[in-house]
Amino acid sequence: MSSLARRSRASLNPTSQSPNQTPRTSSGGTIVVQVNPRIGDIVDSYLEHRRQSVGSLLRALEQGEFEHIQNVAHDLVGTGASFGFEDMSLIGRSLESAALGKQVQEIKILVNGLAEYLSRVEVVYE
Repeated sequence: MSSLARRSRASLNPTSQSPNQTPRTSSGGTIVVQVNPRIGDIVDSYLEHRRQSVGSLLRALEQGEFEHIQNVAHDLVGTGASFGFEDMSLIGRSLESAALGKQVQEIKILVNGLAEYLSRVEVVYE
């Protein structure tokens, strides 16, 4: 397994904190993130958009559109932590690097890691 894949898998165990979130993993594997209620609507929309981007990334990979993958990954790097999801930014950083190198298997692993992360995230507004 490459270092990119290891970093992606490691990022599924959140350890980072920002002023807008306090991640913790419940016994069921859910990643609980506490978010300020003032940004709740934005966060909900952001997460839905990120979930949709998983399909876009997979389609781009099938078509060899590495530049599209780089662009989406770069967006993840910049926005994930801004919204309090540092682990999403870490996945994005690895994904951007894999897309630059046109590493198909790495990209598949990382996109699946992103999908898993998004399926496990539960936002709590406190």
